[in-house]
Amino acid sequence: MGGKSTRLSSSVTVAQYLILEQAGNREALGRFIQERFNERYLRPVEASQEKHGFTMLAIGCLAIETLESFYQGKANTKGESEKMFNGFFSRDTPFKVFAGNNGWFYKNIRCGILHQAETRGGWRVLRTGPLLDASQKTINAARFCQELRKAVAYYAKQIESDDSCWQNFQKKMRAICDNCSRS
Repeated sequence: MGGKSTRLSSSVTVAQYLILEQAGNREALGRFIQERFNERYLRPVEASQEKHGFTMLAIGCLAIETLESFYQGKANTKGESEKMFNGFFSRDTPFKVFAGNNGWFYKNIRCGILHQAETRGGWRVLRTGPLLDASQKTINAARFCQELRKAVAYYAKQIESDDSCWQNFQKKMRAICDNCSRS
């Protein structure tokens, strides 16, 4: 089973996506992209009875790279992960506090968690406090996920109203749909 019957989210298959895209139904596709991110990234950590900030932040890093690849219309981010994080953090969102500083988040948090299963550089992951406390070297993973949910909702609105976002969304989705048809 695959190709057009592949589920992109619980309510949208590749075939249904293609119909919505051809109709230019940006509003429905905005709901779809929120559903996809919520199901794949956000809801699993929010629904868990055991809250682990480390896991929340690891999944948040996966979601950030994916969301930025949608913004940029990238089929694949291989070799461009740091660029994806820099792009995402440069946007006018609460995540802007992570921008700059020689890519410390990418090196110490994203790469530390995803490659070594630990943060580096003395950084700690908590579930309380501000989103970022640079002086204490702490990141609030619960707030991180809350802000990520808002960032996804904002992106969904952008694809409804911004032609460039819409075109890049379509590029990324073409790559996803093509990948579903490969065996």
